[in-house]
Amino acid sequence: MNFDELAVLPQSGEKPTEKADHGSSSSHDGVDEKQTYHNQSIPSQEPARERINDIDIEAAKWRRRENGEDDDDSPNTPWKDKLLVFFHSRYAVWIRDFGLILLILGWWIPAIINDTPKVRHRWIPSTIFSWFFILLILFHKSRYIPQRPFARVFATAWNAVLGKPWSMLPYAGKLSAGWIALTALVFGSTYGLPTTPTSNYGNRTISLVGLLLIYGGMFLASSNHRAIKARTTILGIGFQFIIALFVFRTGAGSSFFTWISTAAFDLLNQGVIGGAAFFWNDLISEHYFFINTLSSIIFFVALCVALFYLGVLTWVIKKAAWFFHKTFDISGAEAVVAVASPFIGQGENVVLVRPYARLFTRAEFHQVLVSGFATIAGSVLSAYISIGVNGRDLITSSVMSIPASIAASKLVYPETQEAETAGQLSIEREEQEEERANDALHALSNGAWFGLRVAGLIFCNVLVIVSLVYAINGILAYIGNAWYITDDNGGPLSLDLIIGYILWPLTFMLGVPRKDVLTVSQLIATKVVQNEFVAYSQFIKIQQDLDPRAVKIVTYALCGFGNLGSLGINIGVMSAIAPKRKMEIVRLAPSALITGVFVTLSSAAIAGIVSAD
Repeated sequence: MNFDELAVLPQSGEKPTEKADHGSSSSHDGVDEKQTYHNQSIPSQEPARERINDIDIEAAKWRRRENGEDDDDSPNTPWKDKLLVFFHSRYAVWIRDFGLILLILGWWIPAIINDTPKVRHRWIPSTIFSWFFILLILFHKSRYIPQRPFARVFATAWNAVLGKPWSMLPYAGKLSAGWIALTALVFGSTYGLPTTPTSNYGNRTISLVGLLLIYGGMFLASSNHRAIKARTTILGIGFQFIIALFVFRTGAGSSFFTWISTAAFDLLNQGVIGGAAFFWNDLISEHYFFINTLSSIIFFVALCVALFYLGVLTWVIKKAAWFFHKTFDISGAEAVVAVASPFIGQGENVVLVRPYARLFTRAEFHQVLVSGFATIAGSVLSAYISIGVNGRDLITSSVMSIPASIAASKLVYPETQEAETAGQLSIEREEQEEERANDALHALSNGAWFGLRVAGLIFCNVLVIVSLVYAINGILAYIGNAWYITDDNGGPLSLDLIIGYILWPLTFMLGVPRKDVLTVSQLIATKVVQNEFVAYSQFIKIQQDLDPRAVKIVTYALCGFGNLGSLGINIGVMSAIAPKRKMEIVRLAPSALITGVFVTLSSAAIAGIVSAD
């Protein structure tokens, strides 16, 4: 009996009816099969797969009784039925769960006793991950440790300490407390942390003013000032600072994010040292974009598709999205997209909520677009790390952009309509018929083909956009030579130079040292006009000539998909998903692009405040 076959549980003493192999349905005593299925004593809250498991086991037992094989250990019992009953028994579950726990402990114990300096710092992330999954196994569905007593203790303590006193405050009191807490966090970070030669009070003050200008400008540009929710703004900025403080000012945070970036790079690099080396081993050392970078992207996309099939990524995204949904008071669809963006990137993030996209409010469309513009996807993370960008800073920036994109989007375009997914959280990943997988290997194969299409899209967009920019720069250079306009080094007039001068004041207010302001502003211009990969490539070439503070700030300022190429990609993807809302999407996209760019710049300003560099 397979999971794909439908068997109906029998009433007491009755033979169960099963779906015929040729696809036709049989009934019992003239009763409709679906009605019979729903009338069984299976709890309605159980997942469908578990109900089918129970049906299969019951059908196997009936066959044994029909053949006079009442004993489960009878030698005449079919071995497939025996395995079916055993693998879904509590004993098999115990063996699986405690086997996983022993495996996790076998990884954790050596990590905490290893005194080798090269790996000693790994005991912190090893401990966090190990005990997270051990407790998850023990508490899952209260199988081994009941959840309810712990939940009651936590709820009681929370209500006594914070919940009840907070609920007693009037709205004005809550608002005042929120702004006071945020002010204390911001100014405490700016003037309360130990100073260094590069991170002194003067430099931090400049970065603080830049941060205030960024959020103040977005507030002034808001489409509806009265609809702005202070709760979302306060929490968004507050979480930006908390994440930055955790990474830059605690050893545990630094070790944790460094370990994640190292592990991510090691994992994604397998696409190069494994697959790419199999085909182009002699060319790996040349670091060709098509070979090294796109190979990692294809591997990562295929891995993500397989993880979605297994339910791993779906579970992670849904749990994280639940937190943002409850905390920031945003719709379930917005929460899912915001959390998914650093994992799967723009375009694919909205596919997770595809059934609801055509019903999005205008504010939801804006939020979805901003989330994509303000982060980078894991598929390109290895590409930036491989060329020399600090992986810890890339991951930190993307995580900071999750709450920041929510706060910024709701400042610029606050919600004034009733969202379809308000108060609920749902993840739906629709697939075309040819993309549906029968098992994990099939999903991996489908993901490889999809990864090839993603890599091709990236390759073609980079090729076309860079070529277009060079063509425009050629025209500007011709005009500049005629008018005797050059840069400080005698270079030709270019689009990057023009936008770089426009962004000079804002770049200075981020806290970049004066001697590096124009260089950094031109890199930001390159990122917006072309893309972040081109900007990071240019940044690596001149990194040694920049001040350490400028290096830190520009790493955060470039970490996002906010560029003209991504604007076209997002409009195309969103219009394909919600064709009847295309005009609204086109109107909102430029505002979302600018907002997404400002989100990454706000993270850069906070890095200038909190970082010791």
